[in-house]
Amino acid sequence: MAVDPTTVDTRAGFAAGLAELRADAGLSLHGVQRRAEEMPGAVLLPRSTVSDICTGTSTPSPETLATFLRACRVPEAAVPGWMAARERAITEAARQVPGAVRVRHALPRWLGVHAAIDVGDADDELPVYVPRDLDDELRPAIAAAAERGGFVLLQGDSSVGKTRALFEAVRAVLPEWWLVHPGDADAVRAFAGTPTARAVVWLDELQRYLDHPGGLPVAAVRALLAAKLVVVGTWWLEHYRTRSAQPLPGRPDLYANDRELLRLARLIDVGGCFSPAERRRAEARAGDRRIRAALDTRDAGLTQVLAAAPELIRCWEHAPAADCYGKAVITAALDARRVGAGAPLTREFLEAAAPAYLTSAQQAVAPPDWLDQGIGYATTVLRGAASALVPVAAGMGRIAGYTVADYLRQYALRARRTVVVPDAVWQALVDHHHRDDRQRLADNAGRRGHDRYEKALYEQATEDGSPVAEEWLEEEQAESCPTEELRELAAAGNWFAGRRLAEWLAENGRIDELRRLAGKDNWTATEYLVEWLVEAGDFDDALAVLREHSSDDGHREATSMLNEVLRQAGRIEELEKRADSGDSSARVPLAELLVKHRRLDRLRALANAYPDDSEITEILIDGLLRNGRFGELRRRTDAGEEDAREAWYYVLASKGDEDELRGRAERGCGSARRWIGWLHASRGRADEAILILRGCADADVRAMGLLTRLLAEQGRVEELRARADAGDYLAACHLVRLFAARRDVEALRAEVAAGTPDARECLAELSGGPGGRPGTGQRSGLYPAWHRL
Repeated sequence: MAVDPTTVDTRAGFAAGLAELRADAGLSLHGVQRRAEEMPGAVLLPRSTVSDICTGTSTPSPETLATFLRACRVPEAAVPGWMAARERAITEAARQVPGAVRVRHALPRWLGVHAAIDVGDADDELPVYVPRDLDDELRPAIAAAAERGGFVLLQGDSSVGKTRALFEAVRAVLPEWWLVHPGDADAVRAFAGTPTARAVVWLDELQRYLDHPGGLPVAAVRALLAAKLVVVGTWWLEHYRTRSAQPLPGRPDLYANDRELLRLARLIDVGGCFSPAERRRAEARAGDRRIRAALDTRDAGLTQVLAAAPELIRCWEHAPAADCYGKAVITAALDARRVGAGAPLTREFLEAAAPAYLTSAQQAVAPPDWLDQGIGYATTVLRGAASALVPVAAGMGRIAGYTVADYLRQYALRARRTVVVPDAVWQALVDHHHRDDRQRLADNAGRRGHDRYEKALYEQATEDGSPVAEEWLEEEQAESCPTEELRELAAAGNWFAGRRLAEWLAENGRIDELRRLAGKDNWTATEYLVEWLVEAGDFDDALAVLREHSSDDGHREATSMLNEVLRQAGRIEELEKRADSGDSSARVPLAELLVKHRRLDRLRALANAYPDDSEITEILIDGLLRNGRFGELRRRTDAGEEDAREAWYYVLASKGDEDELRGRAERGCGSARRWIGWLHASRGRADEAILILRGCADADVRAMGLLTRLLAEQGRVEELRARADAGDYLAACHLVRLFAARRDVEALRAEVAAGTPDARECLAELSGGPGGRPGTGQRSGLYPAWHRL
């Protein structure tokens, strides 16, 4: 009797099934070999190979299996089933992974696919899938990742169909692979340590893993890709804009790891509206009444209607007067999420915060069960698909708190970006928050000018032993101390007091005291001392100080600064010796000196020796550019080197060669479009440049940076504000600089309410208070170095 391949799940069962096929065909080992030899275009099947695959000694390749099945006269319709059985046999070992399921058995709702609206007579949980235009890019990308390992990331707004498209693509391309859905970044790291072959790692809402304590190290993802696994994920476009942007000068680089991780990903954008072709495909599937209802709704996109997005907005913004308590509960939750509350919001928080959004009259006549009424309204499921607030369980019949619907949260982030969060809500957050949110809430309070709540949150964090909180309080203590108190605090071990004291001594020329203060217990004093000596031209003394400290237990900061001073002193021979002896911090200073001395052959050798050091590669490309080695730049560009490509496009744009740039843009190179925009801007054609850059800014963070700089220089406040409201971090930062230059205090106050970086400092400077930063309102400059554009 013929074997049913759908029942085969193991290597042993697969081999036994093939042996039974051979027996049913009445073929000996030699008989299979002879039939294969008679089939045109078939691979050879020696007797030993037939024996191995029928006994389970080896698993056949797809080509070998196809030939074996044809030799055994297996019907063509049954071949895909046996190919799938082969995949299940190969991936049998992944049964050991807790929670892993076959992709074809995965449930889309468990993976993050939104529930669909209820129309009363739907048999299936989800409507039929409408093929998307992006499938033509997404599915080959997943297939390519399956061959060599790869990371595919879909980005777009909430409820545009990212997760459904990804689920359908993975199920279509890799149905027999295992699907692993890690609960958090710790689980990803653990799986990366012992990966299982032929597994899809599902990271829907990637930002949750990046925001997890410790984040998602790029090394963990590299380990997954090295094991030839497929990593897939989704997130909002605004997370890409924020995490891929270079840090502002003088501010900590919070997203260095995330930018490296994004370099590994194949990014695919998902638009918010269906294209005409997609709508035609939806019309062909409108027998599903949910799709028909979505097609007939013109005030929102099809996927948003299916996820009940318009109803969510109406539920919040247009709540009936009788449901004012529900609206207040929803608004309190939305504002809490806006300022950093990531954990489920408790009933106690909602009870304390919601009254801030009610009038005095509404509070006065509130019934005893107003909170229950409000929560009931906020958690009402709309059209069977979504509710504004979603209860989170703390066990059977118990609620831990409430989360906010993704689409509503994203909408509110834009609609309320510059709305001031009431003091009562901040106090409620101080009193009722999850400890994992403290750092984020404190940072947001500080950027919005709420010093009292910032301090209260950090004081709570010190009770948990948070080193970040302890450092913040030490810095706060040292911030406004007179010099004598600074000396006492520094002597007591306050690092920030030591830093401020060292800065004061350097500014006032107290070099002897600075020298006494310098040492491994006050590295900042050592830095200031060395900087003072270098500015005075005393390189030998500066190097002597650094050599003393670099020998102290391999002091890394001293070693790095020593190499930098050697560069400034032009000591190329010593840097070469240090680099050759294994001092990694000597390589970049050496590379910079090699460019200065035009020793490009030595620089090429250094770059070839350390191909993973992107900074050395960047210096080499810069050297080629400075020395007019345009032919080499073009060859490297054609070979696919990103840094060389950017430098070569800079050359083309500088020469005004728009034709070649357009040709490369038409062949799919997005960065060429950015350089065309730069070319138009450099010629004073701002309107044309802005039009070009708008078309590529969402997919190219450098284009986004150039666009926002150009908008700021043109004074286009409304477009900058619209981009900032849509989550464009760089646009918000440029708004701050523009408002500071215009001395627009009210506009700066709105940006402080939004928590925009540097807005508070700029406002303080204009208001005559402390904390202003020099040069904040200066022209940002349209022409950065090629590798920063």
